[in-house]
Amino acid sequence: MTPNKWLFILIKHQKLLFKIFSKKIMKTYSIKNKKILLVYGIWENFINNYKINLDSQLIISKESKADLKSTWKIYKSHWKTFLSLTGLLVLTYVIYIIIDSILSIVGLAPIMYSDYEYVGTGALIISFIIRTPIYLIYTVLTALLSVLFMVIPALYFEKKEIITWKVPYKELKKNFIRYLLAGLLFSGVLGIGFLFCILPGIVISLIGPAYTNKIACSDMPILKAFTSSFQSVFKSPNLWPYIGMQILAGLIYLIATTCTCGIGSIITLPMLSIYSQHLAYNKGILN
Repeated sequence: MTPNKWLFILIKHQKLLFKIFSKKIMKTYSIKNKKILLVYGIWENFINNYKINLDSQLIISKESKADLKSTWKIYKSHWKTFLSLTGLLVLTYVIYIIIDSILSIVGLAPIMYSDYEYVGTGALIISFIIRTPIYLIYTVLTALLSVLFMVIPALYFEKKEIITWKVPYKELKKNFIRYLLAGLLFSGVLGIGFLFCILPGIVISLIGPAYTNKIACSDMPILKAFTSSFQSVFKSPNLWPYIGMQILAGLIYLIATTCTCGIGSIITLPMLSIYSQHLAYNKGILN
């Protein structure tokens, strides 16, 4: 076992090991608490410095080449963060299904006890009315949680540090209204783009990584962030290479997800988000 692996074990179980170690020494040699705490303080300082040095080795510069190797390396250092986000989305879906099923039964109950057609129609209307607010809440919540897949790599490149699982949720809680309004603007324009013609929708979707980055990593007003994202993307000298690589990455994501019946998206979706952010920096879309 290499020294690094031994240090990883010590870091992971340091509190438990120190607790056992300190009790044993105090029992055997009757050393005072202050001395034990001093030893622990020295040890903790060493561990923290080692972790900082270790984390710095995992940081990939935003100016570096965006490829599968760098994307996979970033994903490996954030897999717990992404997995917690995926788990929260699944939990949200399960809760929604349970609540929606209960409301459906309550709303449609009159049909079971009546043969009159107008009662059945009324029950369907009531069921729709009481279920709609829950659906809207679920849709907004899942949309906000889903955008965190793009926020995590954006914060990673901006802060130049590993983003733990608590960070994106704190970010969402702190700027909830900002993310909500930004999401409504983007979703509304994107929906209109796809409604009138598919091509405008695709064009709008291309600014997604830049727009998310400006919302998460700056205090720029939402509307200005939206319009400036168009300028950043479509006035870039690397526009066509950027578009080509984004489309290729999207196709690979769709193929990988389809071939694994959707299960592969647990890994491929975070990797697509990481790659999109890295590519935007690499091609000069973002500074």
